Amino acid sequence: MSELQLLINQVTENASEVEIQLLTNFLRGIQNKQQNNAPTYLNATFQMDTSFEDDKCIVTLPITPLTYNSFNIPHGGVISTLADNAMGFLVNKDLHAEGKGAVTTNMTIHFVKAATEKTLIATATYLHKGRQTIVLECTVTQPDGKKIAYATGSFFVITPPSPSASK
Repeated sequence: MSELQLLINQVTENASEVEIQLLTNFLRGIQNKQQNNAPTYLNATFQMDTSFEDDKCIVTLPITPLTYNSFNIPHGGVISTLADNAMGFLVNKDLHAEGKGAVTTNMTIHFVKAATEKTLIATATYLHKGRQTIVLECTVTQPDGKKIAYATGSFFVITPPSPSASK
């Protein structure tokens, strides 16, 4: 038996239903990434869905126990990651045609309310498009329209390494 199979057996032997569902979702996320159904492992394991409308990027995140803090509500770091993801995907989609990319240099987020629904929606738009620096904003809401957080992010334009260089 492999080390992974042994670990899975040990973990699942005493696991709750929630823990079994978390492990199942995590493994499905990796499988989705392997099948190129998700752009990153982060998106895959958190089950994020990304779409584009005009000059916007919309990323949805299902709220699961994986996203919880110690109060069983979405962790601020997860919400920050969601906002950074939406802004980063928008800027990188647009720069890709030029053979460029962008990385976050600064992000500020303001949390305004605790999330109460089972999905969060991050909507990113541009504030400024420069040659070397791009600034975006992102609003995180629930499906009912309740605003959860506001973020701004600065991104530095780069020439990404070739895919073969990262293997």
